[in-house]
Amino acid sequence: MYLHHLTVQAFGPFARTEAIDFDALASNGLFLLRGDTGAGKTSILDAVCFALYGTVPGIRPTHRLRSDHAPTGTRTQIILEFSAAGRRLKITRKPRQSYPSTRAKTGTATAEATVELHQQTSTTDGAAKWEPVSANHQDTAREIEAALGLSKEQFCQVVLLPQGDFATFLRSDAKDRAVLLRRLFDTGRFQELQAWLTNRSKAAQEDLNEVTSTLQQLGERIHQEAGPLLHQEGTGAEEPSRPDLQHPADILPWAQHLSARAQSAHATAVADEQRSDIEHQNAKTEHQRTIELANHQTQHAQAQARRAALDDKAAGHPRLRSQLNTGGRAEQLRPLLDTVKRTALTLGTATNAEDDARLPLPDEHRHTSTPQLRDALEQHHAEKGRAEGLLPDEQQHTQLGIQITDLNAKEEQARADLEEDEQWLTAWPSLEAEHTGRLADMTKAADQVPQHEQDIQTLNAHLEAARLRDTLTGKLVSAAKTETDRAAEALETKKLWLDLRERRLDGMAGELADELTDGTPCSVCGSPDHPQPAQRQPDQPTREDEEKARTLDEQADTLHVQASSHRHDLATQHAEASGAAGPTPSDELKAQLTKVKKAHRSACEAAAALPSAQETLTRLRTEHDTRTRQRQAAQARVTECQARTKTLAQQQTALAHTLAAVRGTATTLDERITELSRTAQNLSDAIDAAQKTADATSRHRDATTTATTTAHGAGFPTLDEATAALQDPALLEQWSQELDQWGKDDAVVTDLLKTPALLEAGLQPPADPQAAAKALTEAEERAKKTAADRQQTDHRVTALTDLISTLKARLSDLDPLQARHALADRLASIASATTTANTLSMELEAYVLAARLEEIADAANIRLQAMTSERYLLQHTADKDAGRRGRLKSGLGLRILDTWTGTERETSTLSGGETFTASLALALGLADVVTQEASGRPLGTLFIDEGFGTLDEQNLQEVMDVLDQLRAGNRAVGIVSHVAELSRRIPSQLNVMKHRNGSTLRPLIKTDL
Repeated sequence: MYLHHLTVQAFGPFARTEAIDFDALASNGLFLLRGDTGAGKTSILDAVCFALYGTVPGIRPTHRLRSDHAPTGTRTQIILEFSAAGRRLKITRKPRQSYPSTRAKTGTATAEATVELHQQTSTTDGAAKWEPVSANHQDTAREIEAALGLSKEQFCQVVLLPQGDFATFLRSDAKDRAVLLRRLFDTGRFQELQAWLTNRSKAAQEDLNEVTSTLQQLGERIHQEAGPLLHQEGTGAEEPSRPDLQHPADILPWAQHLSARAQSAHATAVADEQRSDIEHQNAKTEHQRTIELANHQTQHAQAQARRAALDDKAAGHPRLRSQLNTGGRAEQLRPLLDTVKRTALTLGTATNAEDDARLPLPDEHRHTSTPQLRDALEQHHAEKGRAEGLLPDEQQHTQLGIQITDLNAKEEQARADLEEDEQWLTAWPSLEAEHTGRLADMTKAADQVPQHEQDIQTLNAHLEAARLRDTLTGKLVSAAKTETDRAAEALETKKLWLDLRERRLDGMAGELADELTDGTPCSVCGSPDHPQPAQRQPDQPTREDEEKARTLDEQADTLHVQASSHRHDLATQHAEASGAAGPTPSDELKAQLTKVKKAHRSACEAAAALPSAQETLTRLRTEHDTRTRQRQAAQARVTECQARTKTLAQQQTALAHTLAAVRGTATTLDERITELSRTAQNLSDAIDAAQKTADATSRHRDATTTATTTAHGAGFPTLDEATAALQDPALLEQWSQELDQWGKDDAVVTDLLKTPALLEAGLQPPADPQAAAKALTEAEERAKKTAADRQQTDHRVTALTDLISTLKARLSDLDPLQARHALADRLASIASATTTANTLSMELEAYVLAARLEEIADAANIRLQAMTSERYLLQHTADKDAGRRGRLKSGLGLRILDTWTGTERETSTLSGGETFTASLALALGLADVVTQEASGRPLGTLFIDEGFGTLDEQNLQEVMDVLDQLRAGNRAVGIVSHVAELSRRIPSQLNVMKHRNGSTLRPLIKTDL
């Protein structure tokens, strides 16, 4: 990975845009980042890390990356161009930032963090261009990690060798080293493997326990199933006892012996069941025979009772047969007798109907013969025809009356219309003058509406401006006072801050002396010895005091600027409002506006009514012309109606004389025709009734003659005797069925009493079904008991057989599970270092980390020997740390071997310069191993931050020689330091200059030094 160009804007101590050309700066392979303490040297490394990963090294929050010196409108951003994995990339990253906003309710808005990643490609003509790759954080993070092959933690450790971390890792205990190495080498998978082996061992133990528990449960179930066998009599001393359940292999012989005893008991139960089944079948046969005998004896007794009942009924049969014979002969005459009865009824009905039909006739026709009735009917039909012929004349007479009435109504209406039109035309001249004057007034008012509207608009604008002018006058006075107060406060806070800063600078030696500890290099001179440190003044301000005062000064200055801007805005607005309003007071403008609005409203109302007034005048003039024509037409209608009424009255009088002669006493011809029709209908009904009476008399006479002749032939002298002999057909059928049923019952009873089985049953003693049922019940109980015993033994044999089969299967699983558990437990114990088989007493992850640390130490010794004239070597040791409890070893110990004396000692015994040299070698070795582990890709750019002030001349030369070796393979090494000697040794430099308004960058070349 090679850095090409870095641009920072409003980042950290840099208030504005600063750019670094790494290609030019690292052209010699070695360059120096120099500057005063706090100028921002490390912030350049923070910018590189933030551009790539979105965060900075350590625990500093990303929301504090913005420069406090930057203008409000400048957006914080980092642009980094670099090459990795054969690709040239450019990443632009902006952190989350708040800024003032007039649209936001709180006065501030927030711009979210953004990132853009581009890749340089070539066009068809060879020109370079940037193509977008991604524009969201997740995709960019994946692209960066794929290109670099390093996580953020690995990058910070192997590329940005951080200040102070060298010695910390060298002097830290095994626990702290393990945290760092675990994070860099991602050895969590070995922890997971160790946990997996432990879980595997537990699972195998659970499976083994499950099988053992199952075998114990099978033993318990076998004991439960064979319980009755264990308590039977005859168990000898040679019977095997119940085995111990902790030894599952002994259960099988005991279970097989119990199974053999169960099978023997089952054979005995089967024999008992067969014997009880035979006894039950015999009892069932005897019970059935007893029931059958009892039934036969009951049937025999019932047949004898029925025989006696039939003999009692036979005494009344002769009389019943005589009545059945007479009724049968009379039944043959029933149709003829019914006909005679029916014709007699019909004759009586016809006679009554004829009497009723003659009753409505006039007295002269009530007792006349039928021919005379027909003559009267023809006379009425002729008179009705004449009346019907005069119906059109009657209708004409009525229509003439309607027309005369209508003409009279029209004449009256015409006279009313004529009178109304004459009255309206008389009032027309005065009505026309009134509407013409009103229309002229409305037209004049409508012409004044535009002028009123213009006056209202002008007065509204003046009134609004006057109100705003009055409001801003008070606000402007208040804003001016606030500006004066804020200016005084800003001046006071600025004075306090500068005084405090000057006092702190005067006592800076004492503040730096308080931070010195024995053995720690001085940040000014680099010496680890501090014989006469300066003393802090009693009222010496601290950095925090100065920062707090500076913050208060910035806040007061910001408030003063805001107050001044606010007063200036109000003054501008007040001047604009005064120019627009003029000198007139607001109350006077408001009164003028009210007066103009009232006049405008009246004019608008008049203008709105103008079309209606014009329409009304037009309508009245049209109505005048119409009424003039209507008056002439009404006069003509009156004359016409009078002439036509006289003609129609003469025609009506002639028709009235003709109709009166035909109507007689009736009012109308329809009434006369109805009267004649009713009389004719009565005559016709009387004629029909007389004819029906004659027909009924003839039919009744014929029916009586036929019935009398037939009755004589059937043996009945008269029709009355035949009628008396009639019986109900249902009764005759009942008598016949009774006689037939008696014959059938007699035959059945006779045959039944002759049955051999009944005869034999009658001769035997009475049967006892209850005794037979009791014997059957006892036999059934014995059969059920033996069947239950047999089923119980059958179930016991089946259960024991199944349990023994399951027992054999589970016993076959026992040996493989024991072997599997032994293997898994041994591996888990070795990985967890809980067994003596792990001779190193190290857990799996600790072993892997120890191997990595050994590789790091070997890589570090190559450079450490060169930087210490081959005196010192880092020795990796697996011994347990001092003060560590338990027998486990971390395997992460480091010691220093002094080859000049041949002795080993703790790393804490090294001097300040030696500590830096050993730490630098260790950091470079760590970078080599981590790089090889992560991706194996070469690191083209490397930064080393601080620590060179602790080296003497010789050590510094040896370290510089090693750093020169790092440039091999086109690698660039950047050193972050303020040591003056390095400024003389390294020609390519980037000077970070600290100013009151923020830091700036200045590249230095050899001629500038």
